[in-house]
Amino acid sequence: MHPIILSLPHYSFSIPEELKENVLLSEEELFPYSDLYTDRIYKIPDAYTVKSEGVSRVLLDVNRAPDDISKEYEGGKDGVMVHKTWNGEQIYKIEPTEKQFESLIKKYHDPFHAEIDAYMADARFLIDCHSYTPVGPPGKPDEGKPRKDINLGNVNWTSCTREHTVFFRDFFERHGYSVSINDPYSGRYILGRHCHRKRIPHFLVPGIQIEVNHGLYTEEGTLKAKESEIAEINGLMKKLVEEVVSKLIPS
Repeated sequence: MHPIILSLPHYSFSIPEELKENVLLSEEELFPYSDLYTDRIYKIPDAYTVKSEGVSRVLLDVNRAPDDISKEYEGGKDGVMVHKTWNGEQIYKIEPTEKQFESLIKKYHDPFHAEIDAYMADARFLIDCHSYTPVGPPGKPDEGKPRKDINLGNVNWTSCTREHTVFFRDFFERHGYSVSINDPYSGRYILGRHCHRKRIPHFLVPGIQIEVNHGLYTEEGTLKAKESEIAEINGLMKKLVEEVVSKLIPS
């Protein structure tokens, strides 16, 4: 196995059985809020892969602190559990109870992070795997602005070193992609909890967040997958992991 952890927190658009009576939106309506097809883009069999299975990020976001309950304040759109989407859509016809909320944390949030922790003894680097919309959506810092092909996040230079960040930037630019760093996204709870500029055995590793622009591999409007483009980007990610292992991680 490569000593790399791949974290996929947002690829699911599923509604857990215990919330189906509460939720207004269908899984088809939740699909555009997922990190589209990231389970295919970042499919690298030789890396430790941790997926948030069975729950949409709109309903339970494992990339937020478990006590960051934005649904507790008016207009909250960005916590572990919210009551409106970033487009302002109401999520619930019946707000989940505190007991339901605690149950979701135990069922989805805690195991996701426990699995990452379980790989730490063998890991040397973490890549937090995301995708994002081609234009900044409502309420985001870059609302209405076109986005780069790739956005790298290092929690404002705290989750990995400058050398690491420059390595990733140069890799993507060398392959013809435009790149931004910490703009519009710098990384959140996953990098903050599990990553540090230097490896601290067996608890923390350096890590970076990658956002891939949906426009590179989906049809505009329908969001259907462009199969050849997905295969191409997946091949690029496999090559990236190989280079991280061979060039970036000390032997």
